[in-house]
Amino acid sequence: MLCQASYSDTDNYSPVLFIVENKEFDVSANSIILALSPRENIRNRNEAALRQRRYGILWLLFILLTVLILGGAWVYTTWKSSQTMLPPGLVINGLPMGGMTREQALDAIDQAYTRPITVYYGSKLTPLLLPEMVELSVDMETTTQNLDAVLASRGGVQGFITYLADRLLQREPEVQAVTAVVNYSRERVNAFLARTAQKYDHPPQKAVLLSEAGTFRPPQDGTKLDVEASLPRLIKAILAAAPQEREVHLVVEVEPAPETSIDILREALNAALGDFTGVAGIFAKNLRRGQEFCYNCEVSFSAAGTLKIPIAMTLYATLDEAPDTAMTGRLNTLFAEGDNAAANLLLAQIGSGDAYSGALRVTDLLWSLGLGNTFIATPYDVPLTTIPPDIANLVAPRSAINTNPDPAMQTTPIEMGLLLEGLYYGAQDGGLLRAVYPQKITAMECQDILTELTRNSINPLLAAGMPVGTRVAHKHGWSGATHANVALVYGPQADFVLTVYLYQPAWLVWDESAPTFATIGQLVYRFYNGDE
Repeated sequence: MLCQASYSDTDNYSPVLFIVENKEFDVSANSIILALSPRENIRNRNEAALRQRRYGILWLLFILLTVLILGGAWVYTTWKSSQTMLPPGLVINGLPMGGMTREQALDAIDQAYTRPITVYYGSKLTPLLLPEMVELSVDMETTTQNLDAVLASRGGVQGFITYLADRLLQREPEVQAVTAVVNYSRERVNAFLARTAQKYDHPPQKAVLLSEAGTFRPPQDGTKLDVEASLPRLIKAILAAAPQEREVHLVVEVEPAPETSIDILREALNAALGDFTGVAGIFAKNLRRGQEFCYNCEVSFSAAGTLKIPIAMTLYATLDEAPDTAMTGRLNTLFAEGDNAAANLLLAQIGSGDAYSGALRVTDLLWSLGLGNTFIATPYDVPLTTIPPDIANLVAPRSAINTNPDPAMQTTPIEMGLLLEGLYYGAQDGGLLRAVYPQKITAMECQDILTELTRNSINPLLAAGMPVGTRVAHKHGWSGATHANVALVYGPQADFVLTVYLYQPAWLVWDESAPTFATIGQLVYRFYNGDE
């Protein structure tokens, strides 16, 4: 860079002329004009920008510091304000007190122990246990001290730090448990248990015949209060403040009732059938214990519609594959509507087109199972003159009681009961049916028949005397003088079969037979499953 300068000192004014790279600059005493290089200009601009950044950082730090101070002040104010209310995680004897004031919490815990205690003797609800019965009270002075000790831990620097950490980390406050001191009389508690045992304990009871009512009281299990095991449960409920915890199930030992003699059922049925002027045949069997009841159960009766069950069994035995849609529809009609025409169509299918041959094949199946007094000689609704006489003559009566059974189709209550038992165990892949026909009648086919019988809602008869909702697989049947209902009952304590045939010479009135069936169903159900 070339610089030249010239000046004069005339009149104290000395202009100076600088020539920089062929450019002239006039510099006076009060001002100097310099022409700088581009590099110097950039350096000056960088220094100015740096100063501005420093000022910006200072301002940012100032703003952040202000926000922190104001935020901290707000958090501190909020924390101080929260000290007037109990924290969300605070409980007194299990009772949540969060959001209450100190006075409200103390009043709430005092009121909690004025509520009665619900007491169960086993599953039986007893009268409520009132607090005053065991001299229950809350030591409010000691309880207040315990609460204040916990609240004091929330104050000071440590309390504020904990509060701040909970807010920043968005975590739930820790549960703080306060113990309320509860007083009660141990002697009164023992006396309450003794009174409860005296009132509810009883030895096992046998069934008792109620002759005038035509029924009987079922046997009852014996019960005895286990005082030693019940005491800590009761004390825990007494000391609890939460309503859901002020309930206690006392420990009760159960002594099973003695097995009821079948004679009690016979006496009850004799009383119930006292006004029935005809002949009743009844067979019942407890499928859990094997206990049987026979009341004229070997007397032959007209079988009527009840023989539609072995018709379905024989059909399944002749099939090599599952029934088609048409056949399934006939089976549904057979059980649900008791349609004789549908029964005859199935007999024809069993007999390869001949219903009479089908009837004989059904009889063959029944006799192969040892049910020698049950048979079907002809299709339904045919004239008596066409009935082959030999089948009825082959059946030797097993009872002197004569019910004038239909020569075309007969059975006895015990044999129909055993047939239902075979279906019951056959559905479980066992029993008589599966033993005699292991390939021809499957467990699924047994279950299909029972399912169809369960869907039968026409004329429940026996089920009418049983509790509502009882699952019953049944089939009815009747002629002019004979009404019948055979059933497999699924009970809460025992499943059982029950087959009932009622006969009255000349004509049996429906209004007389229907309530008789219901009474028999009720008595047998109560005998095997108790009184609900």
